[in-house]
Amino acid sequence: MKPIRLLPLILLSTVLSANAQPAPAALPAWEQLSDAQRAELVAPLRDHWNRAPEDRAHMLERAQRWQSMSPAERREADRGMRRWDRMNPARRAQMQVLFDKTRDMPPQQRRATFALFRALLPLDGPHREALLRQWKAMSAAQRDAWVQAHQPPHRGPGPKHGAGAGADDD
Repeated sequence: MKPIRLLPLILLSTVLSANAQPAPAALPAWEQLSDAQRAELVAPLRDHWNRAPEDRAHMLERAQRWQSMSPAERREADRGMRRWDRMNPARRAQMQVLFDKTRDMPPQQRRATFALFRALLPLDGPHREALLRQWKAMSAAQRDAWVQAHQPPHRGPGPKHGAGAGADDD
């Protein structure tokens, strides 16, 4: 499967904010930027578009999805992008495998899988095996109760995620 690709506009925003000098109190609206400023902002996206034709459909879908998001959803997406950027490569690889394996699962099963993953992460080998044995011996109702009891604390300013939640609470 393709690796998770970041929404180009969010990536651009993150890159620019990381390298930005202290800005004046109010920056101009897009319409007030010069043609040169607009070209500079769009250049990384244009370069990615031109060098990776296989990514174009995905990039366009992400941009359209971004446009349909509410401001709160955009803040949550941006928070997730920042968290992804801060992950070490080993953790990113783990999360990528987990996302790939859970992508088509029903939401409840996905939440349970992520809850179990979070619980297994800090454990050493023997403790992981013990938790997995315990998990396999549970009934569906017991697993649901376990997932409820092991929900991660909600962090961040936005509302708690809806039915498909759990994927990015690490």
